Amino acid sequence: MTSHALQTRRSILKASVALAFAPATAWMTAAHAQAYPSGPVSMMVPYPAGGPSDLSARILSGPIGDSLGARVVVENLGGATGTIAATKVLNAKADGGIFFQGTQNELILPPLTNRAVRYQPDAFESLQPITVTHLVLLVRTGLPVDSVDTFLKLAAQRDASTSLTYGTVGVGSLYHLITEYLGKTAKVPFTHVPYTGTAPVIQDLAGGQIDFSIMPFQASMLEMIKGGRFKAIAVLSRNPPAVLAQVPSITETPALANFEYASYAGYYVKKGTSAEVKQALNKAIGHALEDKTVIAKLEADGRNVSPRMSLEEAAAAYATEIAKYKEMIRVTGYVQAG
Repeated sequence: MTSHALQTRRSILKASVALAFAPATAWMTAAHAQAYPSGPVSMMVPYPAGGPSDLSARILSGPIGDSLGARVVVENLGGATGTIAATKVLNAKADGGIFFQGTQNELILPPLTNRAVRYQPDAFESLQPITVTHLVLLVRTGLPVDSVDTFLKLAAQRDASTSLTYGTVGVGSLYHLITEYLGKTAKVPFTHVPYTGTAPVIQDLAGGQIDFSIMPFQASMLEMIKGGRFKAIAVLSRNPPAVLAQVPSITETPALANFEYASYAGYYVKKGTSAEVKQALNKAIGHALEDKTVIAKLEADGRNVSPRMSLEEAAAAYATEIAKYKEMIRVTGYVQAG
C-alpha cells in the first residue's frame, strides 16, 4: 500500500471515530447542562420554625420546587442574628444545592457592624427579591400606653436603670439598630434583650417578660392582639397594607416623621455560583412569585410581593441596599468589637 493510500485510510478512520463519538459527546454536554438540579435543594432560613421568615419559606418552597423540577427542603437554623445560617451556606459548594432566604438583617448589617463576622455582604449574590415585610411596634398588654406619644412619654420618665426593655432577634440585627436609633432620636433610654428568633420574642412579649419590640408583622399577630396578649401601637410604614389599616403610622408623630423602615427579603446564593444555576433559580423563584395563590397568601400575612426581576436587576437592588446601610452605619457609628 502506498504512503498516500495509507494516509488516506488513516484520515477516514479518524473521521469515522469522530463521528461515532460525536453523538455521545453532544449527549454528555447536554446532560451536564441539564444536571441542575440533580436532587433535592435546600432553602436555608436563618430563624427557627414558626416565625414570619419561616412562613414565607413554607409558602414559596413548594411552587419554587414545582417550577425547578426538584423538591425544595426548608432548613431552619437560628442564632447569631442569622450569621450561623449564612455561614453554613458560604461553607457549602457554590453549586445551587443550597440557597439562602435573607434580608438586610443577616446579609448586610452583621458583617458591617460586627468584626467577629467573617463574611461581607458581597459574599452573596442576589437571585430575586421576594417580599417587603412591614414592621410594627408592639408593647406588652400591661404597659400603660396606647400610642407612640404616650409610649415615648413613659420611656422619657425612666432612667438607664429602669428603662423600658425590648426584645429582638439578636445583637446588631435590623430591629436592634432601629430601636436604638429610635431611642437616640427621641432621646429616651432602652434596654436590649436579644433572642435567637421571632417566636421566642413574641412568647416573652405576651408573657410580659419584656416591655416592647419592633418586629416584622405577620397575620397571626392579629389574633394575639385581639385576644389581649399584646398591643400594636404603630407600623413603621407611611402607607401600610390594608391588613394594618387600623394601626397608625409612626411617621404621624412629628418627631418621627421620617422614621420609616421595612424588611426586604430575597433569595441569595454563594458568590461564584454558575450563571446557569443562578438563571434556573431566578426563573423558578420569579415564576412562583407570579402564582396567584402565593401572592394571596403572602399579602394576607401583611407582605407586599416584589416584582419579578432579572439577575442584573436583582444585583443592582442588592447593591443599593448595601450602600444604604453602609451610610446608616457611618452616620450612627455602630460597630461591635470582634
